[in-house]
Amino acid sequence: MTRPASCFVVALVLLAWASLAAADPTRPLPQVDVAVELERLTHELGFDVKGIEQTAEAVGHLGGDNPIERLHLLLEEFDHIIVQDSGGGVERVIILGEKSDYVPPPLVVEGAPDGVADDSTAGGEGEAIVLTTRREGSSHVVTLGLEGPNKARVEQAMLIDTGADRIVLPLSLLSTLGLAQDALKAQQVQTANGIVDARIGQLSAVWVGEKRVEDVDVAFIEDQKLGGTSLLGMSLLRRFRMTIDDEKSQLTLATR
Repeated sequence: MTRPASCFVVALVLLAWASLAAADPTRPLPQVDVAVELERLTHELGFDVKGIEQTAEAVGHLGGDNPIERLHLLLEEFDHIIVQDSGGGVERVIILGEKSDYVPPPLVVEGAPDGVADDSTAGGEGEAIVLTTRREGSSHVVTLGLEGPNKARVEQAMLIDTGADRIVLPLSLLSTLGLAQDALKAQQVQTANGIVDARIGQLSAVWVGEKRVEDVDVAFIEDQKLGGTSLLGMSLLRRFRMTIDDEKSQLTLATR
Protein backbone atom coordinates (compact mmCIF):
# COMPACT_ATOMS: atom_id res chain seq x y z
CA MET A 1 0.00 0.00 0.00
CA THR A 2 1.38 3.41 -0.93
CA ARG A 3 1.54 5.74 2.00
CA PRO A 4 0.58 9.41 1.57
CA ALA A 5 3.51 11.76 1.05
CA SER A 6 2.42 13.65 4.17
CA CYS A 7 3.20 10.56 6.26
CA PHE A 8 6.80 10.53 5.06
CA VAL A 9 7.09 14.27 5.77
CA VAL A 10 5.86 13.73 9.32
CA ALA A 11 8.30 10.85 9.77
CA LEU A 12 11.21 12.99 8.59
CA VAL A 13 10.18 15.81 10.92
CA LEU A 14 10.02 13.36 13.84
CA LEU A 15 13.48 11.95 13.07
CA ALA A 16 14.94 15.43 12.71
CA TRP A 17 13.41 16.53 16.00
CA ALA A 18 14.69 13.42 17.79
CA SER A 19 18.26 14.28 16.77
CA LEU A 20 17.87 17.86 17.98
CA ALA A 21 16.19 16.79 21.23
CA ALA A 22 19.08 14.47 22.03
CA ALA A 23 21.40 17.46 21.82
CA ASP A 24 19.03 19.80 23.69
CA PRO A 25 16.52 18.05 26.03
CA THR A 26 14.93 21.41 26.89
CA ARG A 27 13.76 21.91 23.32
CA PRO A 28 9.90 22.09 23.19
CA LEU A 29 8.06 19.18 21.61
CA PRO A 30 7.21 19.67 17.93
CA GLN A 31 3.58 19.98 16.89
CA VAL A 32 1.82 18.14 14.08
CA ASP A 33 -1.62 17.68 12.57
CA VAL A 34 -3.26 15.05 14.81
CA ALA A 35 -5.26 13.32 12.04
CA VAL A 36 -2.24 13.06 9.73
CA GLU A 37 -0.04 11.62 12.48
CA LEU A 38 -2.75 9.15 13.52
CA GLU A 39 -3.03 7.90 9.96
CA ARG A 40 0.74 7.50 9.83
CA LEU A 41 0.73 5.54 13.09
CA THR A 42 -2.06 3.24 11.91
CA HIS A 43 0.12 2.29 8.92
CA GLU A 44 3.23 1.91 11.09
CA LEU A 45 1.67 -0.01 13.99
CA GLY A 46 -1.33 -1.67 12.33
CA PHE A 47 -4.10 -0.62 14.74
CA ASP A 48 -7.67 0.57 14.11
CA VAL A 49 -8.85 4.04 15.07
CA LYS A 50 -12.42 5.13 15.74
CA GLY A 51 -13.46 8.79 15.89
CA ILE A 52 -10.53 10.22 13.94
CA GLU A 53 -12.92 12.70 12.30
CA GLN A 54 -13.14 14.50 15.65
CA THR A 55 -9.46 15.48 15.35
CA ALA A 56 -9.94 17.49 12.14
CA GLU A 57 -7.68 20.58 12.16
CA ALA A 58 -6.42 19.72 15.66
CA VAL A 59 -2.73 20.07 16.51
CA GLY A 60 -0.90 17.77 18.93
CA HIS A 61 2.61 17.07 20.17
CA LEU A 62 5.11 14.52 18.90
CA GLY A 63 7.13 12.57 21.44
CA GLY A 64 7.13 9.60 23.78
CA ASP A 65 9.40 6.59 24.20
CA ASN A 66 6.85 3.98 23.11
CA PRO A 67 3.62 3.79 21.07
CA ILE A 68 1.34 4.18 24.12
CA GLU A 69 3.15 7.31 25.28
CA ARG A 70 3.21 8.69 21.73
CA LEU A 71 -0.55 8.26 21.39
CA HIS A 72 -1.35 9.72 24.82
CA LEU A 73 0.80 12.76 24.03
CA LEU A 74 -0.65 13.21 20.55
CA LEU A 75 -4.21 12.95 21.92
CA GLU A 76 -3.66 14.88 25.16
CA GLU A 77 -6.47 17.33 24.27
CA PHE A 78 -8.95 14.50 23.60
CA ASP A 79 -10.73 11.98 25.78
CA HIS A 80 -9.53 8.68 24.35
CA ILE A 81 -9.15 4.97 25.03
CA ILE A 82 -6.24 2.77 23.96
CA VAL A 83 -6.99 -0.96 23.76
CA GLN A 84 -3.89 -3.18 23.83
CA ASP A 85 -3.60 -6.61 22.24
CA SER A 86 -2.34 -9.80 23.89
CA GLY A 87 1.24 -8.91 22.97
CA GLY A 88 1.13 -5.48 24.58
CA GLY A 89 0.82 -3.64 21.28
CA VAL A 90 -1.91 -1.22 20.26
CA GLU A 91 -5.01 -2.93 18.89
CA ARG A 92 -7.49 -0.07 18.76
CA VAL A 93 -7.74 3.65 19.59
CA ILE A 94 -11.15 5.17 20.38
CA ILE A 95 -11.42 8.97 20.34
CA LEU A 96 -14.40 10.12 22.40
CA GLY A 97 -14.15 13.87 21.76
CA GLU A 98 -12.32 16.97 22.90
CA LYS A 99 -11.73 17.32 26.61
CA SER A 100 -14.19 19.60 28.35
CA ASP A 101 -13.76 21.78 31.40
CA TYR A 102 -15.65 19.21 33.49
CA VAL A 103 -14.15 18.75 36.95
CA PRO A 104 -15.08 15.42 38.57
CA PRO A 105 -16.35 15.31 42.14
CA PRO A 106 -13.70 14.72 44.83
CA LEU A 107 -12.57 11.17 45.43
CA VAL A 108 -13.04 10.14 49.06
CA VAL A 109 -11.01 7.45 50.78
CA GLU A 110 -13.08 4.73 52.44
CA GLY A 111 -13.03 5.23 56.16
CA ALA A 112 -12.06 8.91 55.98
CA PRO A 113 -14.19 11.40 57.94
CA ASP A 114 -17.31 12.61 56.12
CA GLY A 115 -16.53 15.34 53.62
CA VAL A 116 -12.77 14.77 53.71
CA ALA A 117 -11.47 14.36 50.18
CA ASP A 118 -8.46 12.29 49.22
CA ASP A 119 -5.94 14.79 47.84
CA SER A 120 -3.36 12.11 47.03
CA THR A 121 -4.60 11.83 43.45
CA ALA A 122 -6.31 15.20 43.00
CA GLY A 123 -3.36 16.83 41.31
CA GLY A 124 -1.46 13.78 40.15
CA GLU A 125 -2.36 13.06 36.55
CA GLY A 126 -1.25 9.57 35.68
CA GLU A 127 -1.74 8.08 39.16
CA ALA A 128 -3.68 4.96 38.33
CA ILE A 129 -6.18 2.50 39.73
CA VAL A 130 -5.60 -0.99 38.29
CA LEU A 131 -8.54 -3.40 38.35
CA THR A 132 -8.65 -7.05 37.30
CA THR A 133 -11.16 -7.85 34.54
CA ARG A 134 -12.84 -11.04 33.35
CA ARG A 135 -12.99 -11.77 29.63
CA GLU A 136 -16.30 -12.41 27.90
CA GLY A 137 -15.39 -12.97 24.27
CA SER A 138 -13.66 -9.82 23.09
CA SER A 139 -15.17 -7.76 25.94
CA HIS A 140 -14.06 -7.19 29.52
CA VAL A 141 -16.13 -7.38 32.71
CA VAL A 142 -15.08 -5.57 35.89
CA THR A 143 -16.61 -5.58 39.38
CA LEU A 144 -17.21 -2.23 41.11
CA GLY A 145 -19.04 -1.17 44.24
CA LEU A 146 -22.33 0.73 43.83
CA GLU A 147 -23.72 2.99 46.54
CA GLY A 148 -27.26 4.33 46.73
CA PRO A 149 -28.99 6.70 49.16
CA ASN A 150 -29.13 3.96 51.80
CA LYS A 151 -25.29 3.93 51.82
CA ALA A 152 -25.22 0.16 51.29
CA ARG A 153 -22.32 -0.91 49.06
CA VAL A 154 -23.38 -3.42 46.40
CA GLU A 155 -20.74 -5.27 44.38
CA GLN A 156 -21.78 -5.51 40.73
CA ALA A 157 -20.07 -7.06 37.69
CA MET A 158 -20.36 -4.78 34.65
CA LEU A 159 -19.40 -5.08 31.01
CA ILE A 160 -17.12 -2.22 29.95
CA ASP A 161 -19.06 -0.40 27.23
CA THR A 162 -17.69 2.90 25.90
CA GLY A 163 -20.76 3.21 23.68
CA ALA A 164 -23.06 3.59 26.71
CA ASP A 165 -23.58 7.16 27.92
CA ARG A 166 -24.29 6.02 31.46
CA ILE A 167 -23.87 3.09 33.79
CA VAL A 168 -26.79 0.76 32.98
CA LEU A 169 -28.21 -1.52 35.69
CA PRO A 170 -31.14 -3.95 36.04
CA LEU A 171 -34.31 -2.49 37.52
CA SER A 172 -34.26 -5.17 40.23
CA LEU A 173 -31.32 -3.38 41.92
CA LEU A 174 -33.44 -0.32 42.77
CA SER A 175 -34.63 -1.54 46.17
CA THR A 176 -31.21 -2.93 47.08
CA LEU A 177 -29.66 0.49 46.45
CA GLY A 178 -32.44 2.30 48.29
CA LEU A 179 -33.84 4.07 45.23
CA ALA A 180 -37.54 4.60 44.55
CA GLN A 181 -38.66 4.02 40.95
CA ASP A 182 -41.15 6.90 41.01
CA ALA A 183 -38.35 9.29 42.06
CA LEU A 184 -36.43 8.60 38.84
CA LYS A 185 -36.99 10.21 35.44
CA ALA A 186 -38.73 8.05 32.83
CA GLN A 187 -36.89 8.15 29.51
CA GLN A 188 -36.41 6.02 26.41
CA VAL A 189 -32.82 5.06 25.66
CA GLN A 190 -31.09 3.44 22.72
CA THR A 191 -29.51 0.04 23.37
CA ALA A 192 -27.97 -2.66 21.21
CA ASN A 193 -31.42 -4.29 21.18
CA GLY A 194 -33.27 -1.13 20.16
CA ILE A 195 -35.07 1.65 22.04
CA VAL A 196 -36.28 0.67 25.52
CA ASP A 197 -37.90 2.39 28.51
CA ALA A 198 -35.53 3.32 31.31
CA ARG A 199 -35.45 5.12 34.63
CA ILE A 200 -32.72 7.76 34.86
CA GLY A 201 -31.09 8.92 38.07
CA GLN A 202 -27.83 9.10 39.98
CA LEU A 203 -25.91 6.75 42.21
CA SER A 204 -24.63 8.39 45.37
CA ALA A 205 -21.23 6.94 44.53
CA VAL A 206 -19.33 4.25 42.66
CA TRP A 207 -16.38 2.59 44.37
CA VAL A 208 -13.44 2.13 42.00
CA GLY A 209 -11.11 -0.05 44.01
CA GLU A 210 -10.80 1.94 47.24
CA LYS A 211 -11.75 5.27 45.62
CA ARG A 212 -15.25 6.68 46.02
CA VAL A 213 -16.54 8.63 43.00
CA GLU A 214 -19.67 10.62 43.82
CA ASP A 215 -22.85 11.42 41.86
CA VAL A 216 -22.63 9.10 38.86
CA ASP A 217 -25.46 9.08 36.30
CA VAL A 218 -27.22 5.73 35.88
CA ALA A 219 -30.02 4.19 33.83
CA PHE A 220 -32.15 1.31 35.11
CA ILE A 221 -33.73 -1.06 32.57
CA GLU A 222 -36.02 -4.05 33.09
CA ASP A 223 -33.91 -7.13 33.77
CA GLN A 224 -35.14 -9.21 30.84
CA LYS A 225 -34.54 -6.38 28.36
CA LEU A 226 -31.03 -5.88 29.69
CA GLY A 227 -30.27 -9.57 29.21
CA GLY A 228 -28.70 -9.96 32.63
CA THR A 229 -25.73 -7.74 31.75
CA SER A 230 -24.93 -4.48 33.55
CA LEU A 231 -22.93 -1.91 31.59
CA LEU A 232 -20.09 0.29 32.78
CA GLY A 233 -20.60 3.37 30.63
CA MET A 234 -19.12 6.81 30.12
CA SER A 235 -20.77 8.53 33.10
CA LEU A 236 -17.92 6.97 35.11
CA LEU A 237 -15.27 6.20 32.47
CA ARG A 238 -15.06 9.78 31.16
CA ARG A 239 -13.73 10.86 34.53
CA PHE A 240 -10.54 8.87 33.95
CA ARG A 241 -7.97 8.12 31.29
CA MET A 242 -8.64 4.49 30.50
CA THR A 243 -6.44 1.66 29.20
CA ILE A 244 -7.38 -2.01 28.81
CA ASP A 245 -4.62 -4.62 28.81
CA ASP A 246 -5.93 -7.72 27.04
CA GLU A 247 -2.97 -9.91 27.97
CA LYS A 248 -3.08 -9.17 31.70
CA SER A 249 -6.89 -8.76 31.81
CA GLN A 250 -6.57 -5.40 33.54
CA LEU A 251 -8.42 -2.11 33.41
CA THR A 252 -6.29 0.93 34.30
CA LEU A 253 -8.08 4.15 35.24
CA ALA A 254 -5.65 7.05 35.57
CA THR A 255 -6.76 10.19 37.37
CA ARG A 256 -6.73 13.34 35.30
